[in-house]
This record gives sequence, structure tokens and C-alpha cells, in this order.
Amino acid sequence: MSEVQFSRDYFIEMDIRSEEAYELAEEWFDEVVFTRKLVLKDEPNWDSLKEELRELKKTYGRVAILLVTKKPSLIREFKKRNLKALLYVQGGDMRINRMAIESRVDALISPWLGRRDYGFDHTLAGMAGRRGVAIGFSLSPLLRANPYERALTLRFMAKVWELTKKYRVPRFLTSSAESKWEVRSPRDLMSLGINIGMEIPEARACLSFHPRKILRRKD
Repeated sequence: MSEVQFSRDYFIEMDIRSEEAYELAEEWFDEVVFTRKLVLKDEPNWDSLKEELRELKKTYGRVAILLVTKKPSLIREFKKRNLKALLYVQGGDMRINRMAIESRVDALISPWLGRRDYGFDHTLAGMAGRRGVAIGFSLSPLLRANPYERALTLRFMAKVWELTKKYRVPRFLTSSAESKWEVRSPRDLMSLGINIGMEIPEARACLSFHPRKILRRKD
């Protein structure tokens, strides 16, 4: 990835998924969101989840839930519960991608994940723009991919970037790190953005302007 030059700014990492990754990300970013990943087939114990989120907020301040599910109705249920945390949905399944946007979650992460297409069309982009649902462009799946998968994923990401730009969809660049080895600096994430077609100011906005707007909704 090309080296990026940028001036000092207020950078936000929106999706960090472990304690060790969080500690490293804090060294590079002005603000970091800790993400609790939930892989679910059915509803969780809501009381237990609320208590866990309370404790996480005491430790980390900014907290998100990443819902990984094949059950679209779970997305609606999480949204109704108003858990006082950011709600992300892991993309990939087209029914899940659509329901996440229809339900006005805070972000749909990598709608192309595991697909042979980009999982995000003009209809979904227009709906996401109107409803304020952000698209998260995650680096970590690229780190685990073989060269063919990496090239394919970058092509999908470039197409989704074109659509988010056209329809004014909120967006952010993130490592989505689950270990400290996957954490990347603002410079590296901006380089990812540039490689999928962003100009430097657009890549910077994906680490500053758009994340600030998303977080402001929870203040």
C-alpha cells in the first residue's frame, strides 16, 4: 500500500475487539471504540448482556456490539432493546445486509464478506444514505486472505466505496482487530482507503469526520 502523508488530526478507531488490541490502538488513536462480538442463533440473556455492557462502558467508555447472525429478526430485536451501545452488524448474507439497513443500525461491517459479489447495490446504498447507516471498511479480513481473495475483496470494497460516495452514506475505515497483531495505525488505514479509490481528504474523513458524527448520536 502506498505511503500516506497527513497532518495531525483527531483520529477515531471504530471497531476494536479485544483488550490487547484496544491497548495498542489507544497509542495511535485519539478515541477507540471497544466492540463486543456476539455470534448468535437466538436471543441472548438480555439482563446479562446489559450488565456486561455496563461493565465494559466503565472500562472502555465507547462500546459497540457486533452482531453476527444468520437470523434477520434478531437485528430488529437488538434495535428495539435500546442497549445504549453502538450496534454493528456483520455483513455477508444479503438478507442480513438489507435488514441491518432497514433497522437503522449504526453500521454494517463489510457487506461483501464471504461473497462472490459486493453485497451492496444502488438500492441498499440509497436506503443507507437516507437512514444514516454507516458502512465499515475493515482491514482485518484482508490480512487473513490469500492473494486471489485479497484482490477480489479490494475490488468489492472499491465498488462499495463508489456507492457510499454517490449516495452520501456515512462510512469509516477500521482494522476490526481481534488481536494486537491486526491493529493498524491511521496511516495504514488511510492507505487502505486510497487503494480502494479514496482521495486523501476522503480517507481522513473516514477516520475523523464520519466517526465523530456516528458517535455524536450516542452522546
